[in-house]
Amino acid sequence: MSLEIIPIGGYTKIEGNSVAIKYNNEIVILDMGLSMENYVSYQNTQTSLNKETQVRLKYDELLKQDAVPDYNFLGDDLNLVKAVIPSHAHLDHVGAIPYGMKFFRNVPVIATPYTIEFIKQDLKKIGYDKQFIKNNVYLKTAKINSRAVISENIEVEFIHTTHSVPDSAILAVHTPDGTIVYAVDYKFDDLPQIGDPPNFKRLSMLGKEGVKCLILESLYADFDIETPSEDDVRIQLKQEINNLSTKSRLIFTSTFSSHVVRLKTLIDAGKSLNRQVVLLGSSLKLHSIIARKLKKLNIDQDIRILRSAKEIKLFLKTITIENRDNYFLICTGHQGEEGSVLSKIVDGYYDFYPEKEDIVIFSSSVIPTETNEKSFSILQKKLEKLGLNTIKDVHASGHAGLKDHKKMLKLLNPEYIIPAHAGYEKAKFIKQLSEDTNIGKTILVSNHERVKLD
Repeated sequence: MSLEIIPIGGYTKIEGNSVAIKYNNEIVILDMGLSMENYVSYQNTQTSLNKETQVRLKYDELLKQDAVPDYNFLGDDLNLVKAVIPSHAHLDHVGAIPYGMKFFRNVPVIATPYTIEFIKQDLKKIGYDKQFIKNNVYLKTAKINSRAVISENIEVEFIHTTHSVPDSAILAVHTPDGTIVYAVDYKFDDLPQIGDPPNFKRLSMLGKEGVKCLILESLYADFDIETPSEDDVRIQLKQEINNLSTKSRLIFTSTFSSHVVRLKTLIDAGKSLNRQVVLLGSSLKLHSIIARKLKKLNIDQDIRILRSAKEIKLFLKTITIENRDNYFLICTGHQGEEGSVLSKIVDGYYDFYPEKEDIVIFSSSVIPTETNEKSFSILQKKLEKLGLNTIKDVHASGHAGLKDHKKMLKLLNPEYIIPAHAGYEKAKFIKQLSEDTNIGKTILVSNHERVKLD
C-alpha cells in the first residue's frame, strides 16, 4: 500500500493550483487552475493579433506561457487518473479544466453545483464543450457535504466552507491508508450573508477520526489575523455611504464578479438608497445568471444586467445631470483592467463621462501582481483627474489569516501539513505555526516534488 501527494501547480507560486493524490495505482486530481496574469496577458495578445476576435487557445501554447499546470511530467501516471475534482469556481482553481482535460478519456469532473454550472458556461464560452463530449469527459454534480465514490479504495467528501464564491468546499480524500484534507481557499465566516457558516462539526469529527495530511492554503499566512466576516463589509459599506453626500451624484461600484456574496451586499446597499441597481459587464452577467439559476442570490426583475457594449452605451445615454442620483452601478473593473466597463467609462468609450464628485466605491482589494498594481494605479490617476470621489478597500478577503489556520490545525490535528497556494515565503509561516502549536509535521514542497506518506 502507498499514499502519495504529487504537487502540480500552486506550490512554487500563488496561482495555477493543482495537486494529484495517488493511492496504489489510482489517482484523483484536485483543482486545475490557471495562472491568471500569464493567461490574461497571452489571451489579450492573441485577441489583439486577430483583430479583436476571441481565439480558441490550446493547452500546449498556454503551457509555454506558464499559464496552465504542467501535466506532462506525470507520464504514465496520467493513465491512472480516475477523476478531476475542483474545490470551487475560481479560475485559478478551475480555469485550466477545458485545456488540461485533453489528457483524459472517460474521466469525470466532479464538483459542487455552482462549480459545475460555472465550468459548463466556461466550456461554451471558449469553445471546448464539444471536445468534452467527444472525449466522453462528463461533468458530475456532487451535493455539498456529500461523498463521491471514485473507486473501491477512494472516496472524496465535499465539506462546506465559506469563501467568496458559492458552494466552495474543503475536500477530504478518503483512502484505506488515511485521509487527505485539501483546504485551499477558505475562510471561517460565522455571518456569511449567503448560506451557512462552515461545517465545523464535520471538520472536528474528521480530526477525531484522524487526518493523515492537510494541504493548507498559505496565501495570507503572513497576516496574524482572523479574516473579517462579510457582515463587517456590509457595515463598513453602509458607514462609507452614510458619510457621503450622494445627492445629484452617480454611484459607481466594482468588485470581483465571482464574489456573489459581495454582489448581494452591493445590491442591498443600492436598494437602501432607493436607487435603480444596474450590473454592467459580461463576467457580472455570467455569475449573476448562475447565482439566480441556482437560487444563491435573489436578483429582482427590476435589476438590469447588461453585457454588450451596445446595450451598455444605450443605457448610459439615459443618465443625465438631473437623474444621475437615481442609479447605483455595479461595474467590472475592480483591478483597473483595460477592457473592463469601469475603465471604458472613464476613457469615454461609451460616449459617456462621469461628472466631478461622482462616487466610485471599490469593494475589493488589488491582487498583488505587477500587472494589477500597474493597471489599478493608471485607473486611479484617471479618476483623480476627473475629480471623482474614490473610496477603496471596502473589502474582506475570502482567504484565511494565520489565526484561522491555527483554528484549522486544532480542528483537524493532522499528522502532516503541506502548505499550498503560494511559494516558500508564505509557506514558512505555516511551518512556524505547526511548530508553535506542536501540531503536525510540515513538509515544504515545490511543484512536481512527490511526497510519499508513511
